[in-house]
Amino acid sequence: MATKRTHAFGLMVLVALAVAALAALPAFAAGKAPVTVASVSAPKAPAATPVTTGKAAPASLPPKGDGSLGSLTVEGASQVRIHFERPQLKLDLDPMAAPGLETESTMAIVERKRPNLVLPLLADSAQERAVRTPHPWLTGFAVGTLARLRQDVKGVAGWQIEIIDARGTVVRRLAGEGAPEREIAWDGLGDDGAPAPCGLAYAPVLTARDKAGNTRRFVGASFSLPAYRVEAPTGPCLLFSSAQWRDDQGHGVSPLLVEAATVLNLHTDPDRPLVVTASAPTADEAEAIGREVIDALAPLVGGGDHRLELEARVVPGAPAGGTVQVAPRAST
Repeated sequence: MATKRTHAFGLMVLVALAVAALAALPAFAAGKAPVTVASVSAPKAPAATPVTTGKAAPASLPPKGDGSLGSLTVEGASQVRIHFERPQLKLDLDPMAAPGLETESTMAIVERKRPNLVLPLLADSAQERAVRTPHPWLTGFAVGTLARLRQDVKGVAGWQIEIIDARGTVVRRLAGEGAPEREIAWDGLGDDGAPAPCGLAYAPVLTARDKAGNTRRFVGASFSLPAYRVEAPTGPCLLFSSAQWRDDQGHGVSPLLVEAATVLNLHTDPDRPLVVTASAPTADEAEAIGREVIDALAPLVGGGDHRLELEARVVPGAPAGGTVQVAPRAST
């Protein structure tokens, strides 16, 4: 009898649960019955934004959790969107102090391997002929002191040195009071500032005067001037004798004329005419020497032969073969 009562009571409980479930089903379908979500698992995160739904107000979440969102009640739409904020990545690392990283300035990086400027220049100019070719190894023309006059006299109150050429003309006078210096230099210029011609013999004559007024003359050894160069107001002035430049002509173009052309190309305006002054005892000889020098210089000087002008001079007592002077023409 007790068993039958127990079965009857259980059946009544099941019927009551079924009726309650059927009663709650329409309300759930209409969106009015609450839905309980328990223990929703999510990845661990330090914080989360509020949960939003399509129509209802968002439910608040615990500020902190242990990996579980706890109980969550959602009303309305069945879609749930959860946004998690990513924490800011902070590295305890200084990139400038990282091992293997070396810092330096921009100039240090650029100059670490300097560009080769010679190879592009050679490649660009290998097939071109330079108009002005320098020859710095040539030293045929002397510059500065041409002769050093040495004397050793004592007890002198005043002195005078005269440089006289082979024609007896006084080219330069040097004088002073007291004893003269042991060595006196001469640059080849005369008293008028004009350069003395090459090819002639020169001799120094020293006139010494003592305190009593007595004078005595000493004649030094003769010498000749080498081919030399002086700086004139118009530019470089080159002087040489015919014998000096003919000595090297057996090897083709005279190195003396090559050096003369180099100096003129580097230190004169290419548009300024060059005057070749040839001096000789006769007019024909001076003309012939001048023309020969112009023909040899024309291929070497920038501007060609139309830039070279001849000035022939007849100078009695000029050295055999004549002398030559090449200089830019003075502007008129």
